[in-house]
This record gives sequence, structure tokens and C-alpha cells, in this order.
Amino acid sequence: MRWIHDVSTDVDDPPQFIALADIRRACANGVDYSGLRADEHRRRYPDLQSTDIIRPTLSIFNAALAAAGKLGWAIAAAVESEGRIEATAITPLLRFKDDVVIRIRTNPASARLDVRSASRVGRSDLGANAKRLRIFFIELNNLLKTDN
Repeated sequence: MRWIHDVSTDVDDPPQFIALADIRRACANGVDYSGLRADEHRRRYPDLQSTDIIRPTLSIFNAALAAAGKLGWAIAAAVESEGRIEATAITPLLRFKDDVVIRIRTNPASARLDVRSASRVGRSDLGANAKRLRIFFIELNNLLKTDN
């Protein structure tokens, strides 16, 4: 299986890096989404998709920020009014820096959460970005359960 280095829950409209944009432009993989075609991405990562959560947006934002902190990500931006959190995660073994952007959009009855994780260098991440998103969702769900 060929791994990719840019994974998003929304491949049609991936969350965009703003605070980390200049850093990403200077790195090998750039700022623009460079993952697989949408159909291939969905086939390989069917569990990684936009998530609608029936909770107040602020509650989701705070839980997402707390989850990122618990995972040890360095927060680069947390803009509540935009529903955007950006952070950098460092891989344990080789200490590669990967960037994460979390986007929360309000819907009439819920909020939609999307997350993107992208490696700064390399064409293959050996599954690290998809794994990061899965671990984030586990942590987020645990925090939302305790927030009742």
C-alpha cells in the first residue's frame, strides 16, 4: 500500500493552514492539500470523514483544544471565532514535524468538525497522519463524554 503525507477528513474542502501557512510554504510539501484523489482517499481511509457533533460549538472547540494539548501538540493558533486550531505534532522516533489544522463549522442543529494532518517533508508518512487523526478522535470523544 502506498501511504500519503496529507490526510484530511474533508478531501473536497480540506481545512486550510493559516497560522502555519508561511512555515508550510517553506517546507518541501507546501501549504496546499496534496493528498490522494478524493475517491482513493475515501477508499483507503473510510473512517476518516467529517464528523457532525450535536453540541455547542464552543464546547467542541474547547474539547478539541484540550485533546490537542493532551496529545502533546504545540498549539500555533486557537481562533475560537473562526473555529480553527492549528498545531504541530512531532513524530516520536525521527522527530519529524507534521502540522494539524482543526476546523469547526456551525450547522443549524450541530457543528461539523474536520481535521487535516500533513507532513512537512517526505512523500510517504507510513500511515502516521491517519493514525494521528484516529488518536485525536479517540481523545476528543473521551473528553466530550466526560463533559456531559
